[in-house]
This record gives sequence, C-alpha cells and structure tokens, in this order.
Amino acid sequence: MRSPGSWVVAVVLGAAAFVPMAVRAAAQEETFDACDVFTSDDAEKALGVAAAAEPVNPKVKKPKITLKCTYTGFKDSKPVAAAVQFRFGKTPDEAQRAFDDARLQFQTKPLLISGAESFWSSKTGELNLRKGRTWITLSVGSPKVNERDMADAKKLAEILVKKM
Repeated sequence: MRSPGSWVVAVVLGAAAFVPMAVRAAAQEETFDACDVFTSDDAEKALGVAAAAEPVNPKVKKPKITLKCTYTGFKDSKPVAAAVQFRFGKTPDEAQRAFDDARLQFQTKPLLISGAESFWSSKTGELNLRKGRTWITLSVGSPKVNERDMADAKKLAEILVKKM
C-alpha cells in the first residue's frame, strides 16, 4: 500500500507536467485588433475629414481577434467611412490562391503599390491588397459603391502596406 505522502507527490508531479503545456498554449493564443493597425489618423488621411471609431458597448467583452475596423465621418454633410478587413492565409501560397480567385471573380483594375499586390474592384468599390499571407480589403468614401474613389483607397493602401 502506498503512503499518503507518495500520492501527494504523484499529484504534484502530474500537475507540474501540465504547467509547461498550459504556458505554451497561452503563448500560442494570439490577439489581433485591426484598429491597432488601421488607426483613426490613417482614416482621417484617407477621408480628408475627422473620423471616429464605431462606438463600443462596454457591456460586451472584446474578442481576442478583431479582423475588421471602421471609422466614420461627414464630408460635405454626407456620411463617409473608411473600413478595413484583414484576412490571413495559413501560408503565403494559400493567400495568393485566394487573392487570385477574388481577382478573377470581380471586374478588376490592377494597381501598382510598392511592396504588395493589389487590385481595385469597381463592382464592390473595394481595394484588395496582399502581402505575404496577409490580405486586406479596404473601402473609403460613400456608403454607395459607385461613389467611392479609387484614389482615396489607394492612399490608405499605401499607408497600410508600410505597416504589414
């Protein structure tokens, strides 16, 4: 029969074996907030007017990963917004395939932005930008797709590509 002391030692050693696994699991949990990359200053430069973030409900717990960020404002008494959505592929090749599929799906106009691949879709009023395994879809301007300007979106894309 085992003594009570050996049982305690076995439990402590068993628990100690799980501590490194828990530390590794906690380290693997990443956080990402699109609004940390895409700031209100970036939105103001693209929109040309003061921009405010969407209101936050203090009663709702903030998720660890937020892939979309939107800032809104008014230009000539009309609402405008700058929105960014991040997507991540497991590998750069996976992101490349998805990006190429999207390019074929929409009527697109290729754009030259240093350091990344990009295209403008007039059908959706969005600029798509890819660098490595990161793909960003962004829109700047009016809520009406046909009133969005590619030049404003390109201005924002050039700011964001430096942060990727």
